Amino acid sequence: MKNLRGILLLLCASSIAFAAEDPRFEQGARFEAAGKYENALGEYRSILASDPHNANAFYAAGAVRLKMKDYKGAIANFQLAYKYAPKMQEAYEGSATAYEKLGDKKSAAAERAKNPSYKAPKSEAKAEAKAEVKTEKAAKSDSKYSYNSAALLKAKQAFNAKEYKTTCTAAREVLLQEPGNPGAYYYAGVGRYELGEMDKAEYNLKRAFDYPELGYNAHYYLSLIYRKQGKKKEELAELEAYVRLSKNETAIASAKNRIAELSGAEPKAPEAKIAEVKPAEVKPVEEKTVEEKPVETVESKPVEAPKPDKQRKLADPSIEQANDAYVQGDYVSALSQYQALQKKFRDEDTKAYLLFQIGNVYRCRRDYRSAVAKYREAVEYYPNSEWANEAQRAWEDAVWQEKNADALPRH
Repeated sequence: MKNLRGILLLLCASSIAFAAEDPRFEQGARFEAAGKYENALGEYRSILASDPHNANAFYAAGAVRLKMKDYKGAIANFQLAYKYAPKMQEAYEGSATAYEKLGDKKSAAAERAKNPSYKAPKSEAKAEAKAEVKTEKAAKSDSKYSYNSAALLKAKQAFNAKEYKTTCTAAREVLLQEPGNPGAYYYAGVGRYELGEMDKAEYNLKRAFDYPELGYNAHYYLSLIYRKQGKKKEELAELEAYVRLSKNETAIASAKNRIAELSGAEPKAPEAKIAEVKPAEVKPVEEKTVEEKPVETVESKPVEAPKPDKQRKLADPSIEQANDAYVQGDYVSALSQYQALQKKFRDEDTKAYLLFQIGNVYRCRRDYRSAVAKYREAVEYYPNSEWANEAQRAWEDAVWQEKNADALPRH
C-alpha cells in the first residue's frame, strides 16, 4: 500500500504534467507550493467553469483539498476525476488515501478495488473486513442509548412531516423507556421550538448535544432562541459551537455571517467549492440523514437571485434571460421561461436549480403552498444536488411565511 508521501509525490508529478495543457494548472501548482490553497483552487475552478468534465482539474483540486485536510472535499474531487478519466490511477489512490484519513478503511479498500490496475491481497481484504465488523460491534456495545427504536423513529418522521405535537409526544415515549436519551431530547426540543414554546425547547435542546445524528444542530436552534430573546453573548457561543461541529457547509456559511454581525465585522459571502456534488453513483462519505436546518429570519423582500459565481455550471443564455426577468420582478415571464427550460436540461444540478427558481417565483407572488411544493421536489428528487441545501432552507422559510402571511407586508 502506498504511503501518503508517495501519493504527494505523484500529485506533484501530475501537476507538472497538467501544466502543459493549460497555464492555469501551472499557476495553480505555484499557489499550491506556496501554501496558498484557496488561490490554487481558484485556478482549477476557473478551468472547470469552461470545461466541467476536466478530470485533471478535479484531480488537482482533490490534491489541494487533501493538503487542506478537507478529506470529504478531496474524495468528491478525486471521484469526479476518475469518473471522467476511468484510467487515472492516481485519482483512485487519492480517494482511498482520503478515506483512510477519515478512518474509513472499508471505503478506502473499495476505492482501490475500483482501480482497473489494482489487485488487493486476499489476506489484507479479509483482515480489513474482520476489523470493520469488530469496530461496528464495539460501537453498538458502547452506546448507552438506542437511537433506532420505533418511538424515536416516529418522532423523527413526525418532525419531518411538520407534525410537531406528535413529535413531542413520541419523544416523551422514548424518555419514559430510556430516561436521558439525547435523541429524544433533540426531537422534543426542536418540536417545542416549532410550537413556539421557547423555554421548554431550551431545556430539551441543552440535553441533546450527545445525540450522534443531529446533536450539533441543537446548538443552532439554541442560537435562534437566544436571538429571539436578545441574548447576543449566548447566541454567539451557540453559533460558534455549531460551526465547530456541523458539516453542512451552507448552514456553516450562514452561521459565520451571523457571527460576523454579532462581532461587528463585515460578513463575507461563502466561496463556492469545486465539486460540492458527488456523482449520483458514488456513495456519500457519511449521510445518515438530511440535516433539519432551522430558519433564522424571514424577511418580506423578494428572494435574491443566486449570484453569478454560483452559476458556473448553469451558464446558459436562456437561463440568464429568465434570471433577468426574475430580478426585474417580471414573475410571469420568469415563470414561463423556467418551466420551458425544464424540458431542455437533463442534468440533475440544472433541474434542481430550475425547481428552486420556480419555487422562488411562487414565493415572491405569495403563493407559498406552490413554492413549498417546488422546493420539496428539488430536495427529494435531487438530494445530491448543490441546490438541495438552498431549497431546504427556502422550504422552511416558505412554511413560516405561509403561517404568518397576514402579518407580512405586501409588496
